[in-house]
Amino acid sequence: MSQPETIADEPPLPVDEPESRPGGLPLYVWVILAVVLAIPVGLFWGEGATRLNLLATLIIRALGALAAPLVVLAILYAIVTNDIRGRQGARMMAYYLVNTLVAMGIGLLLSNLIQPGQGAELIDLKGPRAELAKKTASDLLLELVPRSVGEAFAQNNLAQLVLLTLALGVGLAKIRNEQRARGERTYETAVALLSVGFELLMRVLLWVVALVPFAVFGVVASSVGQKEGLHVFQSLIWLIVVVVGGLCGQVVWYLTVMAVFARMSPVRFLRGASDVMASTFSTASTAATIPITLRALTGKLGVSRESSQLAACIGTNFNNDGTALYQATAVLYLAQASGYHLGPVDQLIIVLTTLVASVGAGGIPSGSFVTLPLIFAAVGLPPNKIPVLLTVDWFLDRCRTTSNVLGDMTVAVLLDRTAVAAPQADIGSE
Repeated sequence: MSQPETIADEPPLPVDEPESRPGGLPLYVWVILAVVLAIPVGLFWGEGATRLNLLATLIIRALGALAAPLVVLAILYAIVTNDIRGRQGARMMAYYLVNTLVAMGIGLLLSNLIQPGQGAELIDLKGPRAELAKKTASDLLLELVPRSVGEAFAQNNLAQLVLLTLALGVGLAKIRNEQRARGERTYETAVALLSVGFELLMRVLLWVVALVPFAVFGVVASSVGQKEGLHVFQSLIWLIVVVVGGLCGQVVWYLTVMAVFARMSPVRFLRGASDVMASTFSTASTAATIPITLRALTGKLGVSRESSQLAACIGTNFNNDGTALYQATAVLYLAQASGYHLGPVDQLIIVLTTLVASVGAGGIPSGSFVTLPLIFAAVGLPPNKIPVLLTVDWFLDRCRTTSNVLGDMTVAVLLDRTAVAAPQADIGSE
């Protein structure tokens, strides 16, 4: 059985992003301060505070402009720098896909049952609300092929961008493999350009992210100033319940898979992952936890170093189950809060776009928030209320990141157990 190989180069992503920590304080501290200041401003100014929505509109527009090229570069970089081949690589990607689909299914199911956004009253008071355009299966197929590359970027059409990115990524990977076979290294120039371009856009993104508290201030003050505006904070409690409940359901899925397919006791797995969960929840960073994750996998859980490195390191790019669950839930929450109805076709579009956005978010700081405008654009939702989510995101970020890492560990154990079983079956059949 051919084994997967990985390129040793790591993306140039610092663990701590100074540009998004103005004054040396974490971003969530500034968000909390913005909320504290916005509530009295909204109560005092009343409906006049709706003018502050301009702050959120400007910042969300800037994020939307940067999100599309960032996702494209992140996916291209992940494809070109991770050489995944063989049955083990195929199994790993299949596990990632199934886990992510299950996560989104859980999130959408709970969101439709509980409907956390009902009663939030985020509907704009000025003018009637526009209805979402209904899309047919033919429309979805036509949207996969853009009229031009510029149009795909201009409209933030994630489906079109992904189709173009996958074509470019597969082509670059083939050129890389052919040049390696001939002993050439020209492809490294393309990889270096991707790396520099990604780092440059990410640097600009961090400057925009540092301004996000102003967007939170504008949206919260505007919501509080409107009639029934305080209801949004009550509905955010239900959003927390849905997301945390969904993540708990995802962990139950992991433990069930471990018990049935990997033949590992859920209790043993949780004990082995206890230090990892504590570190991930405190840092809210998958990359910062990788050394602890590798130590837990190879030590307490007895997983081979090859399977541990493959799942833990590549999983940072490709496996973001908790992120996908959160994004799908957040879109439905804000749709319900704004009075929009998303039917089965709209929710299918959410699943497909979130699947890709969660992959692209793996290498982007605050990726769960940054790529949300792309998912909103896919179903025609206005993104101006997205900053409301940041009032509770500092807590949910830690929860979903912990779920992401547990997913990586689950896949590592599954890879190791199936890799051990496969050679024995081959020998017996000869």
